[in-house]
Formats: sequence, structure tokens, C-alpha cells
Amino acid sequence: MSVKPHDDHTGELADRIVTSMTDLAGALGRLNDLISQRLGIAQTDLLCLHALNRAGASTAGALSTQLGRTTGAVTHMIDRLEKAGYVRRQPDPEDRRRVLVEASAQGLERIASFYEGIDARSRRAMATLSPDQLATIHTFLRGSYEDAVDECDLLLRKRER
Repeated sequence: MSVKPHDDHTGELADRIVTSMTDLAGALGRLNDLISQRLGIAQTDLLCLHALNRAGASTAGALSTQLGRTTGAVTHMIDRLEKAGYVRRQPDPEDRRRVLVEASAQGLERIASFYEGIDARSRRAMATLSPDQLATIHTFLRGSYEDAVDECDLLLRKRER
């Protein structure tokens, strides 16, 4: 599968960067799949735990939107994760009618142990770069993340039509 830019002004380096991003996305997907297998959970369950780790406690509805899954699928996922000890449900302190889902510290620690190696190697690689280079990479990655989120939203809107 070839992923090429639509104009010729971007050049060979831009082509290599886009190819590298595709390769990285595939490798990270494979890593997440292997980790989820080792943990005995589905890859979507692992993505849910990553979301809870980053954003904190959340409602099932918010997780449904973030993960692009139905509320029913998310409820079943939360049931599985709760049974396995990765999450717990608790009343929302601001609205006791709502329930928040929170990742357990033990579950997050177990997951983090699988990322220690890649984290250490990434930090060693970043230590060789200047602050300006790191800032440029960060800006590019944040923009790429936002573009991917926008693309997901576009695909979801097309599906709804």
C-alpha cells in the first residue's frame, strides 16, 4: 500500500517521513496487540485503559465517543475490565446519578511495565537532540495527532450518512 502526498512540492524527505509515520503506526499497533495478548485483554480494552490513564476517570458515554464504539460495546468492555481488576466504577461526586470509570493503579502499573523498554530507548534517542529539534518534533507529532483525530471524525460522519 503506497501512501504518497498529493502534490510534488513536498519532496523526497516528506515522502520518507510519511512512510516512516505509517511504519511507526503499524509497529505501535503490533506492540499494543502483543501487550494486550499478554495481559489477556482485547486491544480496544488496552486503548480504553490508555485513555483513562491520560484523562482520568470518565463516563462510559465519553469513552464511547473517544474510542468510536457504541455505548453498549463500551459497557461490555468496562464489565470485562472490572472483572479483570483493571477498572472500577464509582459514583460521580458532582452528579450521583452518573457513574465514572477509573483505571486501577495496579492495572496501570502492570501495563506500564510493558512499555518500559520502548520508553527508555525513546528517551535515549531524544537525549541526542537539541531543545529546538525536540520542540519541532513535538509540534509535528501534536499536529499529526490532531489530523488523525480529524480524519477519524470525517470517517465517522461518512458512516452516519
